[in-house]
Amino acid sequence: MHKIALTAAFTAAALTLISAPAFAQSELDRLEVVSEAVAQNMAAFLVARVPELADVMVDWEWDAEMREVATCTMDRIRTEGGDQALTDYLDALEVFSTIEITSMEQMGAATPIPFSNDVAMQVATECRAMEVSARRMQESGMMDAMMDPAIMDRLMGE
Repeated sequence: MHKIALTAAFTAAALTLISAPAFAQSELDRLEVVSEAVAQNMAAFLVARVPELADVMVDWEWDAEMREVATCTMDRIRTEGGDQALTDYLDALEVFSTIEITSMEQMGAATPIPFSNDVAMQVATECRAMEVSARRMQESGMMDAMMDPAIMDRLMGE
């Protein structure tokens, strides 16, 4: 159960952290700013529940790899739903970045996903969001921490 909730939350986060027409550059910049805000918001919740996670928090700062993942994801959003779907997704992420996260369940449920869960998993895999997220979590030590049942109990507790 914990693993399913964790996978759903981080899949949503992975999609959060992720050429087209000229205006796409400003959309990519907007996605960068908002995804970093979402990451900080999620980190604040995680560290509030489990302070020692601060030592293994993933650095979600954007680099060329993150821009590649995000560009692929944005292209897929446009393919699936058009320009308005991308605008709606960015708007929803901006709202999500400001809400107070109070539980893992709420975080997973409230994280905007521009597709159905099945399509989201497919896009996260094809655009390498899952790969990049998993590697960064492994490198920071977050993956090992999240596999610790005591930590998961503290995160999942009310």
